[in-house]
Amino acid sequence: MNKFCLTFLFALSLIFTLILSPAQAALINTNKAQEFNNNINLLANKTDYNTEITLENRISTIIRIIVATLGVIFLVLLFWAGNNWMQAAGNEEKVKKAQASIMNLLIGLVLILTAYALSAGFSGLLVKVLLTK
Repeated sequence: MNKFCLTFLFALSLIFTLILSPAQAALINTNKAQEFNNNINLLANKTDYNTEITLENRISTIIRIIVATLGVIFLVLLFWAGNNWMQAAGNEEKVKKAQASIMNLLIGLVLILTAYALSAGFSGLLVKVLLTK
């Protein structure tokens, strides 16, 4: 019965994906996307928001992508270490190993967030230094 439910859910999700993907592609290819972009640019101009792609914007986008990827990796490893702790079943060696993994993950998270904060703070300064030379 469990195998049937999993197969049914997989088939259902596949059907919805096949039905919704062409519909989403049709929406993207219409003039609505262009109208949306024009409205965003108009709003940005009214609020004096800079829509220009600069070196600073590219660097910050790359940094955000890297931090987001590291965040996902952190969560996966944290769940894995927590799962190992829960499955230790009282085995002290496995519990200590899982606790050490979690502690190392938290130290890594603090380092990553500190590096992100520093890079976000100094990216504008770095770009100004690079562009003035």
